[in-house]
Amino acid sequence: MGRIVVVGAASGIGAALAKHFHASGDHVLAVDLREPQSPVSEYRQCDLRDAERIGAVLADIGSGWDMLAHVAGIPGTAPAADVLNVNYLGMRLMAEGMLPLLREGGSIVTVASTAALGWDQRIDVLSELLELTDSQAVAQWQARQDPAYPVYSTSKQAAILYTKRLAGPAWAKYGVRVNTVSPGPVQTPILSDFEETMGKEVLDLCRATVGRHATVDDVVPVIAFLGSPDARWITGQDIHVDGGFLTSMTAGPPVQLI
Repeated sequence: MGRIVVVGAASGIGAALAKHFHASGDHVLAVDLREPQSPVSEYRQCDLRDAERIGAVLADIGSGWDMLAHVAGIPGTAPAADVLNVNYLGMRLMAEGMLPLLREGGSIVTVASTAALGWDQRIDVLSELLELTDSQAVAQWQARQDPAYPVYSTSKQAAILYTKRLAGPAWAKYGVRVNTVSPGPVQTPILSDFEETMGKEVLDLCRATVGRHATVDDVVPVIAFLGSPDARWITGQDIHVDGGFLTSMTAGPPVQLI
């Protein structure tokens, strides 16, 4: 039986992941602002904008965990400072706090997004954000940025770059692997928020290109695999789970099959 912490377990991908692990007989600790409706082993209420609350949860749950699955995130329809403080800083504080609570051979998997496309072209800007570790400083940083650039994309870019920079030290000091999973559009309750912020025509193009939007069942097995011993030599990676949409945009003309 594994011991799994799922942050963001009350809805969407996080709820499906918690259900998957619980059905497999694992001990699942759900961390969320709202209590999950599906069965879990334990629940801790947590607002990821509140560093003190994150610290209190971490101080309360003990050690010997096998995996942190950090799925929680809010869309770009929320206030910009909240988006960064939940999607980037809250994730960072949770991940760093969990490292000493995970057993050697454990894993951290964070859900990022294909909306983070281009993170590698913004490393200088993102590096400024990654130097900040308190919510007020993060909010002040965002206030200086171009308001036309989607803050949701920035938050997920920061999550990917932070994970890549954490991978080496986490492996060397704790024997823990850290990776991100980047889904494309997924049929969850916040899909309409993404249509509002990214444009419905963009999401319709994604769906037309690959045939459909993802379901949570397309994403959950990838997260579970990355958390398992079968992925023991994978760390510091961002795995796209998007039906090939980004590849179709970036790889040039497709091969014409007869």
